[in-house]
Amino acid sequence: MQDKRKGYGRVSVNPSIDAVLFDWDGTLADSEHITVAALKAAWSHVGAVGEPPVDQFLAMAGQPAAEILAHMGLPPEALEPYSRTARALVDQTRLFSGALELLTELRNRGVRVGVITGKDRDRIEPTMEFLGVSHLVEALVTPDDAPAAKPSPEGVWWLLKELEARPERTVLVGDSAADMHAGRAAGTKTIACLWGTGRAEALALYEPWKTLTRFSQLADLLLWLTPAAPSPS
Repeated sequence: MQDKRKGYGRVSVNPSIDAVLFDWDGTLADSEHITVAALKAAWSHVGAVGEPPVDQFLAMAGQPAAEILAHMGLPPEALEPYSRTARALVDQTRLFSGALELLTELRNRGVRVGVITGKDRDRIEPTMEFLGVSHLVEALVTPDDAPAAKPSPEGVWWLLKELEARPERTVLVGDSAADMHAGRAAGTKTIACLWGTGRAEALALYEPWKTLTRFSQLADLLLWLTPAAPSPS
């Protein structure tokens, strides 16, 4: 028997999951304007000609900034102004509407929550603290940590070990090809989100388990997949 409640398609009637792994930028946090400002600062600092190719940078979101800048042909010294500008704009980061409530409810239900990000640790930790979600994230992996960065699945495997979660009972939510590749390679379900920089046609190449266009859809789906414990009688 299949259940098609909430339009989620063919899903088992017993769909419970134990852990949710989130990408950060473009998934939980609205920070595209910060990324664009940081890229412009790096571009100007190294004397690159013309306007920076913002769309090209965003298409590689999820990977470490140093790797993206290098792929764009910028020298290593572009990273410092990029990171400095991004750190200075931490207080301009906002959570997508409903993100704080979703994280809180997942933790209340006993769901393990991790974050896997391409943002370096000295930027992500102050940002999470500023937004008041540090205590809701049990495990965090960044490019500064031992596992290879996305799109490698190593960071996902590391989080699964930290959270004592099985890949088949875990979902990874992200807005980039790197997220989809990492989650799929690690054996988790993947949810592609389109409210950040993600583009449906690019993410579809990685055959995500679900593709959602609004954060409210994600909240509905994850709360359905993680039923609350029954109240004591």
